[in-house]
Order: sequence, then structure tokens, then C-alpha cells
Amino acid sequence: MNYVIEAFDKNTEELIFEIAIPDGNFDSLKAIMGWSSIEDSYYGYDLDRPQLSRLEALLGKEIFDLRYDFQLGCYD
Repeated sequence: MNYVIEAFDKNTEELIFEIAIPDGNFDSLKAIMGWSSIEDSYYGYDLDRPQLSRLEALLGKEIFDLRYDFQLGCYD
């Protein structure tokens, strides 16, 4: 599975950018997202600020911006 952080404009709901989560981070994602089963990882999720902060730490970069809503997406 491929996971991405998606940033959507709060006014237009347009996808502004995506940032891929590097392979090999499933266990970290599971902890950040609170997943209890593998099936939980198949869906998209709205990210709250604490989750986004932990993902930023995982990526080693800041991406938060008040203009955007953030989601975690999953692609096969």
C-alpha cells in the first residue's frame, strides 16, 4: 500500500498537494493513526493536528498550513 498526506484548500476543497509517506513506515502509521487491524489502513482519514504533527516528525518536514485540511490517503 502507498500512503500520502493530502492537503485540500478549505475554501475550494481542491487538492493542493500530496506528500508520499516512504515505504517501510507502516508500524509508525499504525501507531499515529490508532489502527487496530490491517483493514483500518485501507481507508482515507481526516488528520487532526496531533496526528499531522507526528507525521511531520516522521517525514522530517513541516507541512501544516491553516489554509488547508489534511487527510491521509491510501492507494494500492
